Amino acid sequence: MASQAFAHGADIVVVGCGAAGLSAAIEAADLGADVLVLESQPQPAGSTRLSAGYAVFCETDLEPGSADELYDDLLEAHHDDHDEALVRLYVSRAPAAYARLKEIGVEFVRTFQFAHMRRPWGHEVASETLHGGAELGKRLEDAARKRGVRIITSARARKLICDEAGRVIGLEAETTDGVRSIEARSAIVLASGGFTRNMNLIRNYGPPGTEAIFPITGAGSLGDGLTMALARGADTAYMAAGVAPTGPADPKSGKGTMVIYSGAILLNLDGKRFCNESELYNDISWAGLKQRSALMFQVYDSRIREAYLETMLGRTLVGYDEYRSGDLGELLAAMQAGEGLDAAAAAGTIGRYNKDIAHGADTAQGRTHLVGTSGKPLPIIEPPFFGVTTVPGTTHFNGGLKIDTQMRVIDVFGDPIPGLFAAGEVTGGFHGRGYLSGSHVGMALIFGQIAGRSAADRSAGR
Repeated sequence: MASQAFAHGADIVVVGCGAAGLSAAIEAADLGADVLVLESQPQPAGSTRLSAGYAVFCETDLEPGSADELYDDLLEAHHDDHDEALVRLYVSRAPAAYARLKEIGVEFVRTFQFAHMRRPWGHEVASETLHGGAELGKRLEDAARKRGVRIITSARARKLICDEAGRVIGLEAETTDGVRSIEARSAIVLASGGFTRNMNLIRNYGPPGTEAIFPITGAGSLGDGLTMALARGADTAYMAAGVAPTGPADPKSGKGTMVIYSGAILLNLDGKRFCNESELYNDISWAGLKQRSALMFQVYDSRIREAYLETMLGRTLVGYDEYRSGDLGELLAAMQAGEGLDAAAAAGTIGRYNKDIAHGADTAQGRTHLVGTSGKPLPIIEPPFFGVTTVPGTTHFNGGLKIDTQMRVIDVFGDPIPGLFAAGEVTGGFHGRGYLSGSHVGMALIFGQIAGRSAADRSAGR
């Protein structure tokens, strides 16, 4: 393109206003760049706002475990298959990224040990008026605005603009004032999230059956950054492997539901358990996809419910539809009438589970903890009793654009696309074929910081 008339512009244009995009904007602004952030939705923070907000770090004041230890846990969670350079980058930068977040106003109060964690790597954001990811998003947004970062909502980026040499110099965006061309004098950072709400991309890239995964993500998770970069020759990483469920969700309310990590058991339509409920929630959801109609029923009692509501997951993942009864048999009968659960088989399963737990050995699935290696299961015996219907849901996909350790987007020939960077869910390679709880938010924060600095270095000519 020989010439282009731009309506707006900035040194660096960031596409997406979640954890990755805001982190990039903050770093670039602190290095002197004029930064504009475009958010496709009316409200900032995207899928970050809907998450529990746990972020995986190492060598912090809350968890001193080493980078090597964290790497080993990530390798196991990724099923020994990932972009090693990106994972090594993550663990090496995690301590400094954590300190940087505290410096800009993001505080962490405690840690949590999820499945496949030797140590409690998951860092919980301190909450004031909001919870979890919503609090994280608000603090990042405040820090960005304080630095003069301009944020435009309801502005959906649709197409990259390049010059004759192939360098990215701007983009086209759909705004409330129509389609606008926006100049990026130095670079664009794609941080637009994934494609969990784009059924066409899921059918093209996902394994058979993954179209049944229920999205519990931001409405802007349409794959815009991915398709924009693909149109300019970008390569991808782990796209098929990355289309995967994360955790159970209530399809009626659209809310994630994780009472299993406080002691609920999980039943299929036949009233039988089909997994160890303390395992990684994405592995649990893969098992759920194999069940009839992909239905998974969480059943629990008042003690378990009260314990769940005291956790960050319980405070963040709210609004799901519950069955409730003072009698377990009546609860299961109601779930049979409403959902098709085999009540008689479910009662037998729960009875055997209660006996096993009382004797200290789960003979059916080998559950010994609530989640990972934390907590001890309790029998389901204290009324009232509760049940919730869930299906395999997802908070993100793991595949996306191929990037290098500077967060430059790589083309199909292995070369960086000039002027184009990416961070967060729009990228692929870090997670490989698996996922460690809290590492997705952590990856958005850490790699977002790196992307912002890399883009700013280009702006300053460094």
